[in-house]
Amino acid sequence: MSRGFVRVFLARSIVLGIIPIACHRHAPAERQKVVNREVKDTTRVVTTRDTVIRDASIAVFFRDTAPAVFNSPGRTYNLQTLAERERLFAAIRKERELWRSAKPRDYRYLLRVGCFCPGTRGWLLMEVRAGQPLRAWDRTGRPASLTDWNTLSIEVLYDNLERWFDRNSEVQIAFDPRWHFPSYIRTSMRLPDSWSVTEARALRPIR
Repeated sequence: MSRGFVRVFLARSIVLGIIPIACHRHAPAERQKVVNREVKDTTRVVTTRDTVIRDASIAVFFRDTAPAVFNSPGRTYNLQTLAERERLFAAIRKERELWRSAKPRDYRYLLRVGCFCPGTRGWLLMEVRAGQPLRAWDRTGRPASLTDWNTLSIEVLYDNLERWFDRNSEVQIAFDPRWHFPSYIRTSMRLPDSWSVTEARALRPIR
């Protein structure tokens, strides 16, 4: 077979598509697309510079952060009258005694604190041991700083209530029927737009 015949045969084969040289160039790309579909991440975990190991037990707590059913929890006290101040003080003293008689030594609970400035913060899971907050997490499982103003134990919540008497003109408060901690606190100061709301729920002892 002459060289001229071979050249003519090859040229005609390429034109007619008998030897699919171009397909080989795209084959690796096609295989790569298939691999990408197979390893696609469907967990919806947002990756950041810091590695966060999520604890399933933490995620369970935040199921209790759905909006509450009630419209106006607890009772509202007008602290500009002496009788109302005395009633609020008596209610706090009674509930705090019940809390101290039933409280677990170590516990976790959900806490959300907000005020006119800087606004409402997100829910945090607080871990309290021997009366002191030791750890806190946000709903993504990321640790929260304990030096912030919205990381409190139940005892500190009660302490704040007693300190708010002289600052506020009105306090709305509800208590948890099982553990007797303040589950909802709304305060209004004598100044315009000076309010705060504290919510606590889902307290569970640490065994």
